[in-house]
Amino acid sequence: MTIQATWKPSQGNSICRLTNGTAEWQADLDAAAGGDTRYPNPHDLLDSALAACTTLTLQLYAKRKGYAVTDVQVSVGHEEANGTYTMQREVRVSGDLSPTILEDLLRVANRCPVHKTLSGQFSIQTSMA
Repeated sequence: MTIQATWKPSQGNSICRLTNGTAEWQADLDAAAGGDTRYPNPHDLLDSALAACTTLTLQLYAKRKGYAVTDVQVSVGHEEANGTYTMQREVRVSGDLSPTILEDLLRVANRCPVHKTLSGQFSIQTSMA
């Protein structure tokens, strides 16, 4: 699926509209650049992809295994220094879960599709249409 992003000066703001063809959402500049903080900035979107994928992966896995999970919370933040984008992810899973099950869930969190993608090499090919 392809993501389309659009912006027009006539909008009177810097909000970018995004769609994948079925869902729609918006993003804006960082507040320091004059963006509206009611909308995520591009780094928020990147971090949220990892948080959402981790949460959804754990949800599916816990259901499949029949684990007594009552709540999954994932937070992701980042730091940028010396050309390195470092994401900090914290996973909290609640329920009647043994240390062995929690270890299994951590293993699965580290195998979510977005984690695997972000841990690999990237190649971005850009063309002007």
